Amino acid sequence: MKQIKFFTLLLALVGAFSLKASAQDVTTQNMATIRAAYDALNRKDWAGFAALCDPNFTDMNVGPAPAVGINAALELYKQFQTAFPDFKITINEIAAASPTRFLLRVTVSGTNTGSFMGLPPTGKPMRFDDADVVEMNANGKAISHAITNLGEPLVQIGYASMLNPSTQVVMSIYEKFGKGDVPGILASSTDDVMFDIQDRMFDSKPRQFKGKAEVGKFFQELGSKFQYTKFQPTRFVADGDDVFILIDAEYKLLATGKTYASTYTHHFKIVNGKVAFFRGLDDFQMMK
Repeated sequence: MKQIKFFTLLLALVGAFSLKASAQDVTTQNMATIRAAYDALNRKDWAGFAALCDPNFTDMNVGPAPAVGINAALELYKQFQTAFPDFKITINEIAAASPTRFLLRVTVSGTNTGSFMGLPPTGKPMRFDDADVVEMNANGKAISHAITNLGEPLVQIGYASMLNPSTQVVMSIYEKFGKGDVPGILASSTDDVMFDIQDRMFDSKPRQFKGKAEVGKFFQELGSKFQYTKFQPTRFVADGDDVFILIDAEYKLLATGKTYASTYTHHFKIVNGKVAFFRGLDDFQMMK
C-alpha cells in the first residue's frame, strides 16, 4: 500500500512538472513569436507579420477605431510607415502575465516626412516609451494588440489639437464634405446652426446662413459655383469647443472656367458634439 501511494505521488509530481515545463515552453515560444512580429513590422515585411497572426487579429486602439482582421490592421500599420518612413519599435522588455498574455515595454521612434491622418508632414521627429499588450491564442498566433500612450505621436509632431474631441467632429465634417454628404453634415449640426461665409469669390459681401435648411442651400450654391480639386487642412488649433483650421484649396470657378488657389481660415464651434457655428474666410485668391 505504501508503495502504491509513493508511486501515485511520484506520478502526480511528474505530471505537475510536465505541465509547468509545457507552460514555460508555450510562454517562451510566444515571446519569440512576438519579437519576430515586431521585427517584421520594422522591416515592412507585411506577409511575414501576417503569418504570425490569427486572421481575426485586432489592433485595439492604434487607430481612431479598432482595426478588426489582419488586413485592416496591416492597412493601419502601412499608414504609419508612410507617415514615418523610418518608423521603428524597439522592444526593451517582455513580461508574461500568463502563457498567452504579454506586457511589453517598448520605444517608438520615427520622423514625420509623409502625410499622417490626412495631415501634411511636419518634418518633426518623435521618440517616446510605451507599454503594449499582446494576446496570443492557443495556436501560438497573435490575436490582439493594444497600446497605452495613444496620442503621443500627434503631440510630438505638432498636431496635439487633433486629440481634442471637437477637432474630431470637424475632421468628420471635412470627410463628409469630401464625399459630398451634405445630409451627413446637417445631421452633425445643431438645429440653429449658423454659417458665416466671408469669401469674395462666393459673393461680394459676407453672408450668413441660419438653420439647417439655409445651410443646406449654402452647400447647393457652393456646388453650383465651385469645383474643388484640392481641399487640404494644414493646421489645427483647438481650444475647448472652438477649432481653428487653415485650408489649402484649389478650385475652378464654374462661371468662368478659371482656376484659383486660396488659403481658407475656418472657425468651428462645437456644442455637445455637433457644429453650432462656422465661419469661413478666404485670403486673396491667386489665379493659377
